[in-house]
Amino acid sequence: MSFYVKKLSSPQNYFEITEEDFREIPKLKEIFVDLQKLAPGEERSYELDFSTGNKISEYLTEKQAEVGECGYTYCFKYGDAYYGAHMGTP
Repeated sequence: MSFYVKKLSSPQNYFEITEEDFREIPKLKEIFVDLQKLAPGEERSYELDFSTGNKISEYLTEKQAEVGECGYTYCFKYGDAYYGAHMGTP
C-alpha cells in the first residue's frame, strides 16, 4: 500500500497532526519527520505494509470526517506546513 503526500498551501478543511497521533500510530512520526524536508508543491510516496496502511487510513479518515472534505482524501497540518494525501494500492 502506498501513502502519497504533497506539501500544500493552506487547504480549506484540515486537521492537525500532533504528538498524540504519533503515540497512536508510531509509523506516522517517521513519515512526518521526512515530510518536513519537502518544498511547497513537492510530493513523496511511502510504501507501507497492508496492516499499517489500513490502520493509518482508518485513523486519518476518522480525523478528516471531523473537519469535512478537502481536495485530497486527507488534508492536515503538521508544524507550520500543510499537506494533502491519499492512499493507493498496487
